[in-house]
Amino acid sequence: MEKLALHNFRNYKALTLALDRNLNIFLGANAQGKTNLLESIVFVASGRSFRTQRETELIRWEAKNCQVTTLVTQRKSTERLQVGLTRQPAKKSYFYGGKAVKRSQYLGRLLTVLFTPEDLAIIKGAPQERRNFLDGLISKVSPVYEYELQRYGQILRQKNQLLRTYGEKIFASPELASWNEQLARQGAKIITRRLFVLRRLNLLARLAHRRLTQGEENLELVYQSAVFLPEKSKETEIEAALLAAIKEKNKQETKVKQALVGPHRDDLLPEINGINSRLYASQGQQRTAVLALKLAEMEYLKGESGEFPLLLLDDVFSELDELRRKSLVEAIDGRVQTFITGTSAENLGSYLPTGKFFYIHRGEVKPYAPHQ
Repeated sequence: MEKLALHNFRNYKALTLALDRNLNIFLGANAQGKTNLLESIVFVASGRSFRTQRETELIRWEAKNCQVTTLVTQRKSTERLQVGLTRQPAKKSYFYGGKAVKRSQYLGRLLTVLFTPEDLAIIKGAPQERRNFLDGLISKVSPVYEYELQRYGQILRQKNQLLRTYGEKIFASPELASWNEQLARQGAKIITRRLFVLRRLNLLARLAHRRLTQGEENLELVYQSAVFLPEKSKETEIEAALLAAIKEKNKQETKVKQALVGPHRDDLLPEINGINSRLYASQGQQRTAVLALKLAEMEYLKGESGEFPLLLLDDVFSELDELRRKSLVEAIDGRVQTFITGTSAENLGSYLPTGKFFYIHRGEVKPYAPHQ
């Protein structure tokens, strides 16, 4: 990414930044707009915010619309990407090379990997957080998978509506068998893809985590499902196992009035040295594990797309000790364009390679020369 331009985005009325190809550091007090800049990068890459479901909140107060524009150089070609958002009606527009395109044609041209303090939920949060992490990763490089998830969600909602409508009388409905079969078929597609990607992701995460911990710890995500999944299970085998498990849970589902079997109930158990890190790891270990997963995501996207994604690190150094700070910098230095936010430049010079420093105050961004 060579340039980033914002128009009426969050607290920025107008901003254009020339960026460093290696490292960009945004410093300033809290609530000045540092994370807003990272949000704008994710927005122009994906058309979505990682902070809010109400996307009109991205539009600056009293403005009617906002735009985020960037110039991206990949494979010796520079292209202009832009996402626009209007308030009334709430509508997004995508532009590539100055031409309006559909979202499906736009996605995948710029990829990002984001770390925020809230990402600790991947380790310590509910199963949905871990499912969202894996599903989001796969969707970045596979629009088909995003469609499969949406289709599964539609089937799940239909079945749950049927359970709520009929309750224990549902066995008299001829629709139940049909929805169960569709749920098993679609669910098998999702689980098969998850397992395939997870094998690669676990290898990359293990390598990244050992590097961050100087070889002292091993990280692995273990897939947990309501059905038994042998090594390299076939999609047809998973479908049959899901259907059998659904039939076993039929009576229980009618009591709770919701589907209890399928990829929407699965989990990824995070283990460090074979121990459940969600329950027993320290805060520092959990943070390091999340960083390892993000670095693994970065390497996975590079392998799938041929280009490194942008790496966005929001307040990453505040909770890491000196050794892990150095290990993180060594993992990214010179390999991937990185954007880092922080409240202070103190001691950053000893960890960070040459890059551009910016100071942010009330939505104004100025070049900054930290004291080494």
